[in-house]
Amino acid sequence: MANALAKYIADKDPVAGELLELLAFNEKMAELGRMAAGVVHELNTPLSVIVSATQMILREEGLPDFVREMVERVNQEAHRLSDMTKGVLSFTRRDVSDHREADVNQVLREAMTLLRYEAHKRSIAVIEDLDYRLPFIAADANRAKQVIINLVMNALQAMGEGGKLFIRTSRNGEGGVTVQVTDTGPGIPAELLGHIFTPFFTTKEPGEGTGLGLFITRKLMESVGGAIAVESTVGEGTSFTLTFVAAE
Repeated sequence: MANALAKYIADKDPVAGELLELLAFNEKMAELGRMAAGVVHELNTPLSVIVSATQMILREEGLPDFVREMVERVNQEAHRLSDMTKGVLSFTRRDVSDHREADVNQVLREAMTLLRYEAHKRSIAVIEDLDYRLPFIAADANRAKQVIINLVMNALQAMGEGGKLFIRTSRNGEGGVTVQVTDTGPGIPAELLGHIFTPFFTTKEPGEGTGLGLFITRKLMESVGGAIAVESTVGEGTSFTLTFVAAE
């Protein structure tokens, strides 16, 4: 019955049909998010045991050098996975905190903890140039993180295999904070550049995207009083610039 109703609505109004499809997709993604959060939560306990056990072993005297080196590696990797699970749990929370300021460099580090493997898998080099003298930004950390994740994933997908991703933070002339995400992908043709923030607009193959990522990203930036701009050259790459207001 539900499928028949959806088909009827889609036949009468294509836009409404797309919205129904999007709602169904969002429900599936929400369920997947809940399942992922549960799995990640279960991973935290054994990871904590591994970290504690390796720390105890490393305190022992007289360990052979090769054993100490192996245990240190296990400890480092367990810490890395623990940080990643915390990042996943933070990202799956849909609530917005009451804390309306954030360290943009910390937000970037947490976002890249989730995405660095994706970049490595695609043989994409990530080059960071972060200014650590920046003021806090007047934005919720989770919203800012979602914006950065959206842009970085968009850049990685655009490049496909190989390339370079540049991430830079700086202070702008108006006292705010700027984040630039630049890729060496194929670039966006000039005739399409003005449409990329339009809902449901996508250049990806069917089934590979909803056409809402950049639309949502712009809305998130507007919700914190910020702005997003884009420059692109076909054959050279694309650069997105995020402008955040500095916290008072």
